[in-house]
Amino acid sequence: MKNKVSTRVLLLLLGLLLPGAAGLHAQSYYHHDRSWDFILRGEVDSARSEIDLQMKEAGSDKDPECWYLYGFVYKEMYKRYENTNVQSPYRLAAFNAFKTALTLDTVSVRMQSTRDNMKYIASRFYNDAVSTLDTVNHAISLTCYQYYRQAALLADPKIDIVKKDVEFYLALASTYNTIYGMDKKKNAAYFDSTRNTYARVLTWDANNYTANYNLGLLYWNKGVDLMYDIDYDDSLGMVFDVQDHSVELFKQSLPFAEKAYEMEPKREETLIVLSGIYYSLNEFEKSKKYQEMLENLRKQPKKPE
Repeated sequence: MKNKVSTRVLLLLLGLLLPGAAGLHAQSYYHHDRSWDFILRGEVDSARSEIDLQMKEAGSDKDPECWYLYGFVYKEMYKRYENTNVQSPYRLAAFNAFKTALTLDTVSVRMQSTRDNMKYIASRFYNDAVSTLDTVNHAISLTCYQYYRQAALLADPKIDIVKKDVEFYLALASTYNTIYGMDKKKNAAYFDSTRNTYARVLTWDANNYTANYNLGLLYWNKGVDLMYDIDYDDSLGMVFDVQDHSVELFKQSLPFAEKAYEMEPKREETLIVLSGIYYSLNEFEKSKKYQEMLENLRKQPKKPE
C-alpha cells in the first residue's frame, strides 16, 4: 500500500496526475494505477497489459487521463521495440491516444505534458518522412509527413507549418518527377503527380521560384517530347492534333517560366527555358532576346564564393 501512495505522490509532483485523481475510486482505476507503477519501474510490457485492461473499463474512453497514460505507454513501447519501424503500430497508437486526450482534456498542466509527448511523436514522423522520401518509398514518406503535420499542429497550434509544407512538397514533387523521367510512357501518371504537387506548393507560396520554374520546365519538356514522338506515318489529322497539344503545353509553361524570370532574372536555367519556349511557339525574336541575355550573363565574371 505504501508503494501505491508513493507512486501517486510522485505522479502528482510530476504534474502527470490531477490533484483530485488520488482519490479516484480504486476499483475503476485499478489497472490505470498499476500501469503507472509498471511504467515507473520501466516494465513497459506489463504497463501495456494493464492500460489495455483499463481502457475496457466503463468510462475510460471518455477520460483524458486514461488516454494520456495509454499514449504514454504506447510511446514507450514504440521507443523500446519499434523505433526503426517507419510504419510502427505502437507510434500510431500513441499518436491517436494523445490526440484523443487533447480533445477531451481541460487541465492545462496535463495538456502541456500531452503536447510535449506529441512533439516527440511529431519529430519521429518527420524524420521518417525525410528518410523514406525516395522513388521506392515515397508513399510511406507522404503518410509519415501527413501524420507529422497533424502531430506538430497538436503539439504547437502556433507553429508555422506552411514553411515545412513547402519544403516537403517541393522534395516530393522532385521525387515524382524523377520517377516520371525514368520512363515517361510507363510512368505517365507521375507527370500529373509532379504537376499537381508543384501547383499545391504555389497555393501556399505563389512566389516560390522552384515551383514556378519546374512547372514551366515540366510543361515545356512534355510539349517537346510530344513533338519528337510524332509518327508521320499517322494521318495528317492525328499529326495536327499532337502539334496542337504541344502548343497548348508550351503556352501553359510560359506564365510559370515568366514568373520565375521575374523573381530570378539572372538565373541561366530560367533564360534557357524561356528561350526554348518562345522558340517552340515560333516567336523567334523573343527567343533570340533571351538567348542573348543568356550569352551576356555567361560572359560576366563569376563572383567569388
